[in-house]
Amino acid sequence: MNEKVDYLIIGQGLAGSILAHTLLEKEKKVLVLDQPSLQHCSKVAAGICNPITGRNLVRTWKSKELFSFLNHFYPKLEQKFNQKFFFNIPVYRPFQNLEQQQDWSAHEDKVNEEVIYPKHRFLGQSVNDDFGGLLIKNGGYLRTDIFLETIKNYLIDKNAYQEELFDFDKLNTENNKISYKDIEARHIIFCRGAADKVNPFFEKLPLAPAKGEILHIELENSNQELVEKLNQIILNKGCWLVPFQNKENYLKDKVGKTSTTLFRTGSNYDHKDLTLKPTEKAKQQIETKLKSVLSLDYQIKKQEVGIRPATRTRKPLIGTHNTLKQIHIFNGFGAKGSSMIPYFAHQFVEYLLNHGELEREVRIDKWFLK
Repeated sequence: MNEKVDYLIIGQGLAGSILAHTLLEKEKKVLVLDQPSLQHCSKVAAGICNPITGRNLVRTWKSKELFSFLNHFYPKLEQKFNQKFFFNIPVYRPFQNLEQQQDWSAHEDKVNEEVIYPKHRFLGQSVNDDFGGLLIKNGGYLRTDIFLETIKNYLIDKNAYQEELFDFDKLNTENNKISYKDIEARHIIFCRGAADKVNPFFEKLPLAPAKGEILHIELENSNQELVEKLNQIILNKGCWLVPFQNKENYLKDKVGKTSTTLFRTGSNYDHKDLTLKPTEKAKQQIETKLKSVLSLDYQIKKQEVGIRPATRTRKPLIGTHNTLKQIHIFNGFGAKGSSMIPYFAHQFVEYLLNHGELEREVRIDKWFLK
């Protein structure tokens, strides 16, 4: 007997997980197919949410809408699942040089409710912030590994998860119907991250996967005051530094109550080498950046690799196939998935269920005309 679902979702990274949860909240029957043995960028992502980015210190695209949504979305799910995975802590962005400091100082209109502007060294002598910097209040990070495990367990409880490597040869789209092996679906949505670069239905889309590597490090605890301060912020100057508590501390409700010396730092971008092998080159690049901002000894515990589903337009790719109206894609969030996906999952579900409008910048229809 065939299993019938409303939405068959391929991939349980951040995009597939949040989209599946959003559809289930709308009481739709969902089935997520995923092969956990495959490398998912989401599992190793730092999950940083930062509303002010780039060398020019400007608001990230749609930051007001994105951050208003995510700062409600993640805490709501934490309460629902009685789990901690989102940390609303500020991002500290030291100025790179005097020119950048003066440029910011000359524009008082930039100082708003999101930014504290400390006009002094914020972290002391062990951090290279000679010109001060910005303390961005509306930032944070998502522990993507814990979040994905939480959502997977939720999907299993809902009979909405199946461990399987998707095979395009087994997909049938005849007569405007979707069938995959013994599954019948009204719609199929691809959320396979960088793997959708070779999706035969969406081969024209401008996916441009990028390899990123991060280091897990343990800081020397000789400067306990600094380590405690670093636990309360995300340091971002050339590279980022994010606290990384052991999972046991989450289970014992110790996170936020005790400081950790464990951190993650990164990252680099490589569009040419898309292998999953860690490289000495990336390690050296990250260490060079880290040492230029932080004068504190550390030990490297692990090096990880992820292939980000970046795009040439630096915007997500969302929408429906031009002729096969039951086939959709929800992808291309790159390094900003933790910030973007909750908002756009809500928008995409409104598009699917209520004929809502997608943002012009993310719609994929224009790529079928090329």
